[in-house]
Amino acid sequence: MKKGVLTVIAVLLSVSGFGQKTADIGLWGGASTYWGDLQEVEFSQSVNPVYGAFFRYNFNARVSLRAIYLFGKINAVGYIEGRLWDDLSDISYDLPPDWSPKMIHDFSFMIEINYLKYVLGLKKTPVSPYIMGGVGVMYFPYTLDPRAIYMFNQRHNKEDIEVNESVMAPVIPFGMGVKTHIGKRFGIGAEFIIQKLFSDKLDNLDDPLAHINSHGDEVIYNNLWHNNDYTAYLGINLTYKIYLGKEICPAYESKN
Repeated sequence: MKKGVLTVIAVLLSVSGFGQKTADIGLWGGASTYWGDLQEVEFSQSVNPVYGAFFRYNFNARVSLRAIYLFGKINAVGYIEGRLWDDLSDISYDLPPDWSPKMIHDFSFMIEINYLKYVLGLKKTPVSPYIMGGVGVMYFPYTLDPRAIYMFNQRHNKEDIEVNESVMAPVIPFGMGVKTHIGKRFGIGAEFIIQKLFSDKLDNLDDPLAHINSHGDEVIYNNLWHNNDYTAYLGINLTYKIYLGKEICPAYESKN
């Protein structure tokens, strides 16, 4: 395993050693949605705007490393055990909003690999599809009212304590996109990103069917490694190319 990691690092360093070093800065805008414990999600009511910015270091015409920060709101309308989770207003006491749109903050590092050689601004590399993947963290609030859980799980394991906390969850983002340039310094792209969360609290439903059985034992279905929460982002990015050296090196373009 260690040899494989060292080999990848050595390749990246070797291919970045020639030519002009470049990087890109950019803005990102799009929409978010969700997959998780809710069933029959009404996606027409479960889409929210997301914005962000990123920095991308280009090792060569094929491989880049990107740091990206996204923020916005996320929620979903759907059913849990036959009940509409977005509206439990028919019960006899007041509840906090079950899943009104919540603010998320998302930061990740991703390796980006171009299917075709691509250098922003170079006419002979006008466009390329790409794939990406990496690691990151997501920060969001979490609200749990055990009375709401009781409406579909009378033997739940959440006790009777209302929870309001902030969560910082590791994520694994992966996705694909396509990019092109609109001049020597500017580029534009469209991409789709899916994120696997290592937390089941995004939808305010933390292992909602976990319960205490008739023998008094706790039965759980989700944990850190196995849970149901994913996010998805679809967006457009606008990119500006910057040179990290003192001057443009003609050899860079000739080698790519």
